[in-house]
Amino acid sequence: MNGKLLTFLTALIVLALAALTLMNPYGPWSKGKERLAGEPPPAAKPVMTIGSKSFTEQYLLMKMTGIWLRENGFAVKEIIFKGSTNIRSALEAGVIDQYWEYANTARIYYQHQPGINDAEEAFRTVAEQDEKIGLHWLPMTSAINSTWTMLIKKELAEQFGIRTISDLSAYAKDKQLHIATNSEFLIRGDGMEQFQQQYGFAIPRENVIVTETKLFAQAVKESRVQATVGFASDGRIAAYGLVELEDDLHYFPPYNPSPVVTAGSLKQNPQIEHLLNRLTRTIEHDKFMAFLYRADVLHEDVTELAREYLIEAGLIRSSRN
Repeated sequence: MNGKLLTFLTALIVLALAALTLMNPYGPWSKGKERLAGEPPPAAKPVMTIGSKSFTEQYLLMKMTGIWLRENGFAVKEIIFKGSTNIRSALEAGVIDQYWEYANTARIYYQHQPGINDAEEAFRTVAEQDEKIGLHWLPMTSAINSTWTMLIKKELAEQFGIRTISDLSAYAKDKQLHIATNSEFLIRGDGMEQFQQQYGFAIPRENVIVTETKLFAQAVKESRVQATVGFASDGRIAAYGLVELEDDLHYFPPYNPSPVVTAGSLKQNPQIEHLLNRLTRTIEHDKFMAFLYRADVLHEDVTELAREYLIEAGLIRSSRN
């Protein structure tokens, strides 16, 4: 073979290899980068977008849900919402697929009906109504009751013998009481105006301090206010030396969290119901409250706490195993 022919053939081989490289930039011997001819594409993970309201109990529940779903083959997106109205609207519009809600919040705040003091009845009533608009309520946990509650300093309670909310109302008749709450409680149907009417408070608007939910307990601890309408599930109550007053007129109904999922998401991925029911059954009151304390008081990372909870509950394995 003469030199010109050899050079010509070599050039053809180089051009052919260059063309192959352009079609497959990883080369003909690459592994895991390109599919073989005729091989089906890998199945895409189903996507779940989940939400949370902006307080610790909700963060922890969302993170537990997200990790648990990822461990079971889902791609998960997480969105935090400022208030109940925003997250509910997002669920109804299909912007999110799931979040944890409270039957009496839905009953009072979305369905504009009186609260129901029996937790099971509230759940059944709300679930039945929401099913009509494509929202499916999965079984609630009775281990956590995130009801509203009145919190004051332990020293104040002991000094003036304040044990109930009625006791605080009687105390406030001769005192300038300052109270903290969030913007939602200020306007909702079971909120500040109705609460004051029920218990006979007459607190001027300028004495009602509106703050973020996570700052309720701190405001009382630092004596910026004497009382706050907070959550019974707040992990800071004992740590900050606060006491929860008895709701002696039974104004606040129960608020047990339940996973709420759009009907469309369940239709596409029916295994979600089984997975979320398993997760709900792992929630234990004392353990969950201890994790809220670690998040709120010790400032531990909520994502890591959620993973630890699932490991201890036996739902997932430790990455160190």
